[in-house]
Amino acid sequence: MHYVRRDAKATPVEPPAPTGTMKTHSTPNEVRVGDFILLGGRYQRIRDMRSAGGSSRVLHFIGRPPWIMRAPGTVYRPI
Repeated sequence: MHYVRRDAKATPVEPPAPTGTMKTHSTPNEVRVGDFILLGGRYQRIRDMRSAGGSSRVLHFIGRPPWIMRAPGTVYRPI
């Protein structure tokens, strides 16, 4: 993760959005295959997903273990 020093405190800074995407706020029910999510300081593209019951989704990526999206969050959607 990238950090910027400001007043002797380090605050995380998001890397630039993936090219050709727009930032949006989505619930787990609104995410789509092909969207990007920032996890561990890197953008991961959703390759597949499954319902985890209720309004949660298990998101699958290439080269990273699945991740459960339980709450609304920032998603980068291809334009």
